[in-house]
Amino acid sequence: MIGRWHESGPTRAGDDLRALDGVDRRIRSLATSFGAREVQYPVLISREALERAEYQLAFPHLLMSVCHPASSDPGQPTGCEVLGAGNRGAWCLSPAVCYHTYAQFAGQELDAATVVTARGRCFRAERETTPGVRQIEFEMRELVCLGPADRIETFANAAQSAVEMTAIEMGLHGRWQTAEDPFFLPAASGKALLQRLLKLKVEYQWPGPAGLALASVNRHGTFFGQRFNITTPDGQPVHSACVAVGLDRWAHHAQWSDEGDDKETTR
Repeated sequence: MIGRWHESGPTRAGDDLRALDGVDRRIRSLATSFGAREVQYPVLISREALERAEYQLAFPHLLMSVCHPASSDPGQPTGCEVLGAGNRGAWCLSPAVCYHTYAQFAGQELDAATVVTARGRCFRAERETTPGVRQIEFEMRELVCLGPADRIETFANAAQSAVEMTAIEMGLHGRWQTAEDPFFLPAASGKALLQRLLKLKVEYQWPGPAGLALASVNRHGTFFGQRFNITTPDGQPVHSACVAVGLDRWAHHAQWSDEGDDKETTR
């Protein structure tokens, strides 16, 4: 059990909160070993940034916009109006951490490979929810590397090995599977097929028929470098890769002892 469960996600206290923070400490330590710089991002992200990343083309059904009361008159009924210009809304709840990183470096020239890590709350409009498995609100720790192609490939391979080693130490004996983002709409099915054919996305999956993804390693080529105009000193778009770890899922399934805990944390 994870604290008290609400439809959007759990309310944690005591051992449950310590378990989540303990998982994050381990992944943050892993990120530090890659020279990652810690960044804290806001919960909100601009719709413009997500459109540059083409998120709305593949996952419009998961995107959640920010609203405010349509009427400021206390005597009038209040509806909900999306916050921002027109009816489209200028702000959304972050569906993933890494999009903030690409927006952070937009228009910049990077003279060396850069690794950033951040923990953040993410939001997706899931139709069905299950505690510790699929939630509307959940937490992720991500590592994003931007730089030349050879540096990105070295990072992705090493990070994959490090994530697996950390997972096994915490009792998460899964397996790596070639994957694609499961919610691509038909209009974006070509991207999903390309992901699988080129093995651009691999997931560390919890054993079982559901194929629950605990972590993923994602190679983007120059896609985000081009979309956000992030370049190397010779003017070429940077390559990028991202490692995403679902903290809720790890805390829910892990069996491990963290230093300072009195007993094993078991989910």
